[in-house]
Amino acid sequence: RNLIKTHFTALQNLLEVLPRSKLKRFVNIGSSDEYGNAKAPQHEGLREQPISPYSLAKVASTHFLQMLHSTEGFPSVILRLFLTYGPGQDKGRFLSQIIRGCLDNLTFPTSKGEQLRDFCYVDDSVAAILKALDVSEAEGEVFNVASGEPISIREMIAKVCNLTNSGRPQYGKILYRPGENMKLYADIKKIQGTLSWSPQVSLEQGLRETISWYEGIG
Repeated sequence: RNLIKTHFTALQNLLEVLPRSKLKRFVNIGSSDEYGNAKAPQHEGLREQPISPYSLAKVASTHFLQMLHSTEGFPSVILRLFLTYGPGQDKGRFLSQIIRGCLDNLTFPTSKGEQLRDFCYVDDSVAAILKALDVSEAEGEVFNVASGEPISIREMIAKVCNLTNSGRPQYGKILYRPGENMKLYADIKKIQGTLSWSPQVSLEQGLRETISWYEGIG
């Protein structure tokens, strides 16, 4: 209930107080979780399959904004972010925990790591938001924001271990989540075509920047 209030009810409340006559564009941040267990690579034409209160709230927000666009011409754009990462990310997130565990040279539990995921550096995600604000053809549309390149969680952990030369992951100690999509990575052709956006930061470069930031804060 709290997640639905945070992500859907809060959106409704925000739209009630916005000065619509002055509003040029409204960009809502969606989530790859909206796809649920849809087959990869996920594209924007797929029917959403929410499997949690969070993803349900995100899907409800997407449909609500699309309805407002079609009935009232509301200038909304939905950016469906996959796994955005980078400096300053909350310490409770997957990659933040892995980096911290490696930098502290800890033994830490992980899943088997067979899941395929799609990581996008924060600078590229911000660039997509700015494009969505500027391109009129974006209105009323949903766009995936991702690298378009799948990588397994196990390989991602191994990259962090190699870059930090430390860390002792214990694969298989954490069970997969019930109903977890094992292949969640994006088709990004739509955003490349409509917004002329493509990720510019390689995974290697992005990881180095992120690890360096964590090293700086101790």
